[in-house]
Amino acid sequence: MSLTRKAWQLLVGFLLVGCTIGQAAVSIPQPTVTNSPMEAALLPTLGATVAPLPATQTAVPTATALPTITPVVSNVQATPSSTATFAAYGVAQTIGYSANGRAIESYRFGFGSQSIVLVGGIHGGYEWNTIVLAYDMIDYFLANPDEIPSNVSLYIIPSANPDGQFTVTGVDGRFTAGDVSGDIRLGRFNGNEVDLNRNFACDWQPEGVWGETVVSGGVAPFSEPETAALRTFFLRERPAMVLFWHSKADGIYVGSCENLFQPSLEIAEQYGRASGYTVYEEFSAYHVTGDASDWLATQNIPSFTVELKTRSGTDWEMNLAGVLVLLDFYGR
Repeated sequence: MSLTRKAWQLLVGFLLVGCTIGQAAVSIPQPTVTNSPMEAALLPTLGATVAPLPATQTAVPTATALPTITPVVSNVQATPSSTATFAAYGVAQTIGYSANGRAIESYRFGFGSQSIVLVGGIHGGYEWNTIVLAYDMIDYFLANPDEIPSNVSLYIIPSANPDGQFTVTGVDGRFTAGDVSGDIRLGRFNGNEVDLNRNFACDWQPEGVWGETVVSGGVAPFSEPETAALRTFFLRERPAMVLFWHSKADGIYVGSCENLFQPSLEIAEQYGRASGYTVYEEFSAYHVTGDASDWLATQNIPSFTVELKTRSGTDWEMNLAGVLVLLDFYGR
């Protein structure tokens, strides 16, 4: 059968088109499919096969064990294991630093809402026996934690003037009577040569007196880092009362500013009856300015000063009896 010229042209056209389509089909590259994060998460659910990681890679474990970290605890006195309770830990906290950069520490016993604060050594090495007494109290309550009522927190600041302590003892922290040497009068002041018990904001003066000696009260109330630290501590804790140990006027002196502060007198009388010290409504030997107990009265915080009998003794039995009465009074 012969084909017409028109038929041949149509046949050749169809053949050429078919070859072009076949070549195009072979040469078109296959698209790379990239799954979105959501699609990737759904692949196992949809039955897709997840390719394993190449041999050179390491799968990320589903859980990694954290390393054990041992906390570092500083300034902690361990309670005796035979008597320790949750209420007494004897934990020391640095509440500030002296003019020469020494730490001022407060030891805490108990976690009650009624706070009692006992302070030694505000006159540093000149009244070093008050610091010894404060450390003796710390040791007593470490050994007798059950003496702390559940509603009381007892704070003991053994050395409020560590610069003055170091001047006389050459020791930071605990010391013994054997460490005391030289003229103890030089240890009354801080590293700035300020009498810290003339630096509080009650009848403050830039110059105060100590007997017949003129002493510096600082350039302003709370100008010294020690008194500023005590102010911050007292105003933060808002204690039920504060006691300062001094030596050696042999008596209890009530903290008041201008007028007698009756709450200070009432709690001082409690301490006086238990300890045997005589209670005085004011210190009259000479005019005292910028006194710590007096300033606390302006903050409605009862306070008094206990003056020990001598420069070297602690009147231990008397003061222990007084402190235990305070604990009983506020622990009711």
